[in-house]
Amino acid sequence: MRLSRVTALFLVAMLFSSAAAAQGFDLRRLFFGAGLSDNTVTGSDDGAGFQVFGGYNFPAIARNLYIDAEGGYMSTGTMERRTCTTTSCDDKMNGLWANGVLRYLVTPQIELIARGGLDFGDDDGFMGGAGVGYIIGFRFKVRLEYVQRDDVKSVQLNVIFYPW
Repeated sequence: MRLSRVTALFLVAMLFSSAAAAQGFDLRRLFFGAGLSDNTVTGSDDGAGFQVFGGYNFPAIARNLYIDAEGGYMSTGTMERRTCTTTSCDDKMNGLWANGVLRYLVTPQIELIARGGLDFGDDDGFMGGAGVGYIIGFRFKVRLEYVQRDDVKSVQLNVIFYPW
């Protein structure tokens, strides 16, 4: 099972890097982000978690429509199981993920976001989500998103930074 995760991660990385090479890689399109999340897993109390990620903005595919490639790491934080019959009563999920993100600029400061991709960690499989972003300035934006994996459902508040 681990080999298939590594293979999938490798294929996604190759896809993103070939797409970047085809567009002409521009260092100024790289970004980094981090955020906090409120995570829910059926049968457990909510957990406060975090995520860190990086990505690349591709040029517009249509007026006000953009696609980004993102990859990162998430942790749900510790969530106590409501019914516990073993000595370990905590749930915690974490792992790497890779997503394609579709962004539509509604105004120069507000964007709508849809994401889809794969989680390679404890909750491996498809993940998707939607949200809204607010562009603070040339180098910063904040996003509020709902992201769903197979077991984990998250409300996330992220800050994104463009260093160049």
